[in-house]
Amino acid sequence: MSSELIRSKLRTEAASYQPDRAVILTRLQQGQAALDSPRVRRAARRRTVVTAGMAATVAMVLGLGVAVTWAAARSEAPPEPARVASPAPASAPAAPAASKTASATGPVVAPRHDRTSHPPSPTRTTPAPTASAPAAPALLSAGGAVDPQSIDNWAQSNVTVRNGATMTAFELRVRIALTPQVGSTGAWSTISADDLVTRVEQQPDALVYTFTLKPGVRLAPASHRFGVQYSHAPGGRDAKRDTYQAFATATDGARAEVNGGF
Repeated sequence: MSSELIRSKLRTEAASYQPDRAVILTRLQQGQAALDSPRVRRAARRRTVVTAGMAATVAMVLGLGVAVTWAAARSEAPPEPARVASPAPASAPAAPAASKTASATGPVVAPRHDRTSHPPSPTRTTPAPTASAPAAPALLSAGGAVDPQSIDNWAQSNVTVRNGATMTAFELRVRIALTPQVGSTGAWSTISADDLVTRVEQQPDALVYTFTLKPGVRLAPASHRFGVQYSHAPGGRDAKRDTYQAFATATDGARAEVNGGF
């Protein structure tokens, strides 16, 4: 018979089953009466006492075993590692350790500081060197040289003048020694001709070229060039006796004088 046919018959039998209430109640009453008999009650009490004793014994044995196991585990457990304090910051001193006699549960007493401690020595600092102020430019400076474009029978002598402050008065004199056949051929300057008076004078021993700043004209700080031109005997000329001399007055009244040769 297949399993599906068996399940079908079982379902049919279960659906047609009708319990007998009277029979069930009778069986329950008979069982209760049997339990209420003195013999059954005494047997039940004996079983209860034995069961309780056995339970107590088991509990005691289990408790003892747990205690023994806990003690063994306690004795075999590794010691608790020591607590390491975090290091204090490098910028602050470490705090002193607390007194060993203080109670674990008592108030914490702040450690007393050593009253004889000395403050740290001040750090020596070297002052930074102060930059020296640049020297004020000179009111007047000058230099002279024979122009390299000079030729066999003609030459030009140059004077470069530098003024470090505004000038309200200025004069330059250039002396060209009278060597054979020396004669003036002209003069010029980088200063405008409208602001400058130029003269040439022949003295017994030299040609004297004079450059004079006109009254009311101010000469701002700058570099200025002056040139004097002259002819001379063929074959070259020695300028070692030629000289120049300059005078200047600044707006604040300061005066300067320079001189030199070529």
